[in-house]
Amino acid sequence: MQIEIRGEHFQLLTQKAIFWEETQTLLIGDLHLGKITHFRKEGIALPPNAIDNNFARLNQLVQNTGATRIIFLGDLFHSQYNAEWELFREWRQTHHYIEMLIVIGNHDILPVSLFLEADLEVHLNDYEEGDFVFTHHPKTEAVEDKFVFAGHVHPVFTTYGKGRQSVRLPCFVVDNHQAILPSFGVFTGGFQMDLTKNRKIFITTETKVFSVC
Repeated sequence: MQIEIRGEHFQLLTQKAIFWEETQTLLIGDLHLGKITHFRKEGIALPPNAIDNNFARLNQLVQNTGATRIIFLGDLFHSQYNAEWELFREWRQTHHYIEMLIVIGNHDILPVSLFLEADLEVHLNDYEEGDFVFTHHPKTEAVEDKFVFAGHVHPVFTTYGKGRQSVRLPCFVVDNHQAILPSFGVFTGGFQMDLTKNRKIFITTETKVFSVC
């Protein structure tokens, strides 16, 4: 699904990312690589292909969009170093032709040197480009003359069917001054979002993105 913001065109993708058409840029929030390995070390059983799922969707995004740049909106890696970082390094080397930058999130506690060694442009605070601000934590107030893209919240929306059926799905939340992306990573949980005045919510399934308002 395509939306227009400040005269620019953005595709909301089923892989829980956004593609900024004019700059051939993918926006990805809250990948949380390393979290699955961390859980397993703590004795929490997770499906064996869970790690592969993240990289498979990254590959699919790159192939389908032809992106020349990726902006990670924080929490690329979850907590302390583990073997998943080496998987990311290998993936990064395979896609060396793509420019990549990261806005550091609260879980990105790895040394900045590791991000730099992986050929990531690192921004400790917001990254601004044109009419847009790219950040990890959503803004509680509008940024003057700018539109914000953020992550961190892991937004989800609950839809209700007949009877007592309900399903909670990841969503994109678009307000007048800000868009919040769903968490890209698997097994990252979610925070319930509600429809409010001037807010649009776009639910994503594995096959379709659709508006709920």
